Amino acid sequence: MSPRNEEQNAQIKDERREQIMAAALRVFAAKGFAATKIGDIAARAGMSHGRVYHYFKSKDEVFSELLKRAMQTSGQSLLDVEALPITPLEKVRQVARYILGGITGYEDSAYYFMIVLHAAVMEGPEEGRDMANGAVAMQAMVRILKEGQRLGEVRPGDPLGMAYTFFAAIQGLAFYKLAMRNFVMPDPENLVSIVKK
Repeated sequence: MSPRNEEQNAQIKDERREQIMAAALRVFAAKGFAATKIGDIAARAGMSHGRVYHYFKSKDEVFSELLKRAMQTSGQSLLDVEALPITPLEKVRQVARYILGGITGYEDSAYYFMIVLHAAVMEGPEEGRDMANGAVAMQAMVRILKEGQRLGEVRPGDPLGMAYTFFAAIQGLAFYKLAMRNFVMPDPENLVSIVKK
């Protein structure tokens, strides 16, 4: 058997990191940051503590990486929708469809919502709280809602408050998706009605 080359070693490293991240996602979502131990992540990933520490310096680093993924994905998705040549209300509708469809079709989406919640309100790295509370996705939604108000499609009121309500409803739906085995995601139009004039 010939020794592995650099490309093979890099692939194995990437696969192991993904294995750890997948395990950590579920452990952090279930236990929160403070209660999670590296041992919990290692056990879920089916590897030793030392193996986890070979790929990550600390649980803070693992959590921060998960949070970055969540925020980059949601932020880029909202920016992509914001750039579409459709009305603001259609943009809200598109966001609702996209997110609810993602939670329904890709279970990890619901877990990522839990990670963002933990980062925003629970004990954990300060960097995580700052990242969750200053989200690109939230800022993009506020801009969409302001434009919708200007065009008369979105009801009057504080666009930031409406954006918080919109995302809080999604957060709750993600929780129900994880908590209830036979949960059926509601029609995205229910989310649209939060802001529609």
